[in-house]
Amino acid sequence: MIASGRKGIEVSIAASLAAKLARVEVVSAYPITPQTHIVEHLSELVANGELEAVYINVESEHSAMSACCGASAAGARTFTSTSAQGLELMHEILFIASGMRLPIVMATVNRALSSPLSIWGDHSDIMAARDCGWIMLFCENGQEVVDSIIMAFKIAEDRRVLLPVMVNLDGFSLSHVIEPIEFPAQEDVDRFLPPYNPLYTLHPDKPVTMGAYAMPELYTEAKYNQEMAITGSKTVVAEVMEQYSKEFGRKYNLIETYNT
Repeated sequence: MIASGRKGIEVSIAASLAAKLARVEVVSAYPITPQTHIVEHLSELVANGELEAVYINVESEHSAMSACCGASAAGARTFTSTSAQGLELMHEILFIASGMRLPIVMATVNRALSSPLSIWGDHSDIMAARDCGWIMLFCENGQEVVDSIIMAFKIAEDRRVLLPVMVNLDGFSLSHVIEPIEFPAQEDVDRFLPPYNPLYTLHPDKPVTMGAYAMPELYTEAKYNQEMAITGSKTVVAEVMEQYSKEFGRKYNLIETYNT
């Protein structure tokens, strides 16, 4: 357990604790450098009974995101994490998550893509996934990682949005660095981020169809609505950042500039 307050901690571990503060209900993940510490620590939290969630062990990142889609569609607050080739192995399912309007949150620890093989920080992985219909948040330091993961769920689950969100942090130069980070109290996060109340869920008592076959006119309508949601999400992101500032005293903007 970690109490609220300022702690010196590895950013990856802090990211997993942020997911815990958000009271995630399902974690489905596959380890890959330099993301491994995030899901590794989440598995420990679940195994030790510190986080009341289901941790799904899968055989690949493709399966990890597939399981996340199923969990989110069933109404669970869902989290995962990946890097580099793992993100690209998920690529097919990234479109399904956004197309089905599933508010999954994923921490993406940005790393170079092969070939040649490199495990070092690079944004080529996230640039390859830029147009998958996910909202993207990019973090400069560990404090932003913690705050962004908490805000990401509130953004994603907003009925005006209902889209997945990636929280991006640089591999090694951020993910493996120990920084002083201010952790909010659980009761304050609970007030800011209430339990997820899904609009539709997969449930045998009230059958619905998600992600089914669509003729071109319906496909176009769905994609239009998706585009309107992601365009309109800027307003929601700004609102959530402003509310977070009032609640926790740390100010964020859609774009931060330096010497421009």
